[in-house]
Amino acid sequence: MGDIADDMATAQAVIARLQAVHSDIAVLQAEEMALMTALYHLRREQQLECGVAYLDAGESTATEIGIALKVSQRSADDLIELGLGLENRYPATREAFEEGHIDLARVRAISKVLTNASDDVLDKLESKVAAYAEKAEPARVRRNANRWIKEADPEGQAERRKAAEAERYVNITAADNGTTVLDAVLPAAGGQAVFERLREMALGQVCGKDPRTISQRRADALVALADGTGRLVCQCGRDDCPRAVVGEAPVARKALVQVGVSAETLAGLQDNPALLAGFGAIDADLARQIARHARFEIITESTSTANGAPTADGVEKADAVEKTDSAVELRYRPSARIARRARAIDGSCRAPGCQVPAAASDLDHQDRFDHGDPQAGGRTTEANLGARCRRHHRLKTLADNHRNGWQVIHHSDRRVEWRTPTGESAITTPEGPDYLFPATPVPPVTVGGVPDAEPLAAVLDPGVAVMDLTEIMMVYSTPGQRRAVRRGRSKM
Repeated sequence: MGDIADDMATAQAVIARLQAVHSDIAVLQAEEMALMTALYHLRREQQLECGVAYLDAGESTATEIGIALKVSQRSADDLIELGLGLENRYPATREAFEEGHIDLARVRAISKVLTNASDDVLDKLESKVAAYAEKAEPARVRRNANRWIKEADPEGQAERRKAAEAERYVNITAADNGTTVLDAVLPAAGGQAVFERLREMALGQVCGKDPRTISQRRADALVALADGTGRLVCQCGRDDCPRAVVGEAPVARKALVQVGVSAETLAGLQDNPALLAGFGAIDADLARQIARHARFEIITESTSTANGAPTADGVEKADAVEKTDSAVELRYRPSARIARRARAIDGSCRAPGCQVPAAASDLDHQDRFDHGDPQAGGRTTEANLGARCRRHHRLKTLADNHRNGWQVIHHSDRRVEWRTPTGESAITTPEGPDYLFPATPVPPVTVGGVPDAEPLAAVLDPGVAVMDLTEIMMVYSTPGQRRAVRRGRSKM
């Protein structure tokens, strides 16, 4: 009995300490959020005084926090928005959070439920919800708070629903090992309609011998709806499958993806990773499978390599291109060839931590284009263009105009240094060449060329719109270009 009593005392001590640590963490989370929000107010006021547009002032704060703390810009944005809510709408929740009585997860739950509540409803319920959250987990907080809001203001439910529906979205983020996570908020009826349609397809369009789980079939059914085929193809492999497609099998639309892959990898001579824009590295075999169904854009002519130096076998070609493009360089908008090349080299927005694909980004002049005298300003060339999403394009333009305290410095090899107003800095390098020109080539696993890959399952079918991109681009480069880049890296 003594051992049992000792064990219970030890467990109680551990639980008590665990609760204390959890509370301490909540206090620190509250302080961190308050500091982020304070920095946002400071930057916003400074930028408004410098003439920055009302809607844009302060938006660089999340990027600044991302550089300082090595966190994602999206995470910083979310915490700043939550902090503003605690300041302006949820005083009781803020107090409980600062005292460590509730943690960040429960603060998020309260904010999510009350975000569209009227001021009158907040006055009645916010302190009640905050007090209840001290003894309930986030799911119960959301469930009961929703019930209390409906009881307190049944007439306002329609307005709250419309406000929530206005915030609907579909988003996709990269996961591990060649997969993605689809996140969506839909109107209730629409969301249920989507799920029921996926369930019908998963149960009714394949036979009982299909090897996939019900979850896998629902995932494949969603892709089938997106790629235009509109139905699942049974994978049982039987000639007498009762669910076999009668007549010509549906053909998926071509993929709206941007993939960069070296010619050597595509030919099976190497197994270097390929670059899927907005996602990152994908394995060589998946790149080859996508390429079997892709439209190709072969880019061989170039005035420079990734580091801006002429290639060994492209000097004569570069001279010819330079003469041809001399007039184009004096125009603000780049030619299609220059734009494709610049985006292929950068791969994604060049701001720290930003994952917006280059194909969905602006092309920004790194040395400013002089509209009054194009001969004197930064020219519209591959070497002088960089991919910037709209948000970070604004940040750099304001920095160039000395209106936000930032410095954006361009170094050799297309390296870009982003220096915050407090002196913190991060340097980004082009993402494309890391995959297209690897320092250490990976030899192929299969000797003798490209292996015969099995057909892609629907979840990886080339018809799926993996990213909201605007073009398809498969980037080739000559062996001479690759050798020149490798020689340059070996000297670093």
